[in-house]
Amino acid sequence: MGDVHEREIAVDRGTVVLRYLEAGQGRPMVMLPGWSQTAELYRDQVRALSHEHRVIALDHRGHGRSDAPDVGYHVHRVAADLHDVLTTLDLRDVTLLAHSMGCAVSWAYTELFGTARLDSLVLIDQMASVLRNPAWSDEEAEAVGAIVDVDSLFGFTNGLRNGGDDPRVAFLEQVTSEGIHPSTLDRLIEQNLLFDRVHAAGLLFDTASFDWRDAVEVIGLPTLIISGDSVNVPIRSQQWLHEHIGGSQFTRMTARSGGTHFPFVENPDAFTKTVATFLASRPSLVAAG
Repeated sequence: MGDVHEREIAVDRGTVVLRYLEAGQGRPMVMLPGWSQTAELYRDQVRALSHEHRVIALDHRGHGRSDAPDVGYHVHRVAADLHDVLTTLDLRDVTLLAHSMGCAVSWAYTELFGTARLDSLVLIDQMASVLRNPAWSDEEAEAVGAIVDVDSLFGFTNGLRNGGDDPRVAFLEQVTSEGIHPSTLDRLIEQNLLFDRVHAAGLLFDTASFDWRDAVEVIGLPTLIISGDSVNVPIRSQQWLHEHIGGSQFTRMTARSGGTHFPFVENPDAFTKTVATFLASRPSLVAAG
C-alpha cells in the first residue's frame, strides 16, 4: 500500500483550487464524497485500494480543504469541476466511487460529458429522486426513494441559512447506526461542518430538486450499487437503481450495529473488500486493449 499524498488542482478556468488525497498507481479510481463531506473520510480506502489502483479522493468546492468561492454550488458545476480534474490529469478508464450527493454529481457528469473517460461506477446510498412530486402515487414515490416534500426541504435548508443549531448535526445522528462510536460520529460532524452553511443549503436544495431517473437509465456502465439501510435512503430505492441500470450488481452493507448512510466509515473492512472484489472483476487495461 502506498503513502497517501495531499495534492491540489485548479478548476473552473483556474479560479478555484480543489484539494485531494492520492495514493498508488494503475487504473484510476476517483472518490466523490457526499454533501458536506470530505475526502478525509475516505483516507482508509485510499490507502487500502492503492495497491492495485491510482486512488484519488476529491474535496468538492467549498468542502474540506478546497477553495470556497462565492458561487458555483450547483450539482452540474461540481460535475464540471470533476470534468476539469479528469481532463487536467488525463485520467481514463476511471472508476467513479460516489457517496450520497456524489452519486448525483456522477449522474450529472455523464449527462454533460458522457462516459468516454469512465470504466465503471460504485454508487453508495443515494436515491434517483429525493423530492416527491405530489402527482406521484405512493408506490411510485417509494420505489425511487422520494420521501421529502417541498415544505420539509425548505425547512431544512432555511434552517441552514438562518444559523442557530445546525441541522446537519441532527441529520448525521439520524443516518448513522445506534452503535456508532462517539469519536467516529464526532469525526463525521467535524468534517461536515467545514462546509459553509449558506453554500451547503444551496447545494443541498439543488441536489434534492433533480429527478435523475432518466439520466440513471442510460448510464450504460458496469455499476456496483451499495445500500446502507439508512433511514433517509430506503433500500427499495437502491433496488430500483439495480433494476434500471443494466448489468449492475447490488449489495446490502450496513454498519456492525445496524443501518448506516456511511458503510465506508462504520464498516470499513467489509466495505473495502466489497469494492476491491468489484474492481478485480473489471478487465485489465492490457486485456481490454
